[in-house]
Amino acid sequence: MKKETVYRKCPECGVLTKNSDYCKSCGNLVNADFWRQEERKKRAKAWQKNDPLEKPNAFIDFFRNARNHKNPFIRVVATVIYSIWLIVFSIGAFFAYIIGYIAA
Repeated sequence: MKKETVYRKCPECGVLTKNSDYCKSCGNLVNADFWRQEERKKRAKAWQKNDPLEKPNAFIDFFRNARNHKNPFIRVVATVIYSIWLIVFSIGAFFAYIIGYIAA
């Protein structure tokens, strides 16, 4: 089977390249499929970098720092408030689960 000859025009310098994915003149990527794959990879990396789940919540971050504070009074108060917040959050999650179970 004979290999098909493909000519691609470089978007940067305008040189026609025969059977190559990169421009022979400037080295730029001229294959549209590979270019799209690279763009998808760049967007996926940017999305992962800006993922809101990766960034800590300011509330949690504040209490994490306060619970490791050098002053024992601040550590105790922060631990108590954080524990109360965690219990209230857990009770709310439980009620949401029960309501969702009943509704289904």
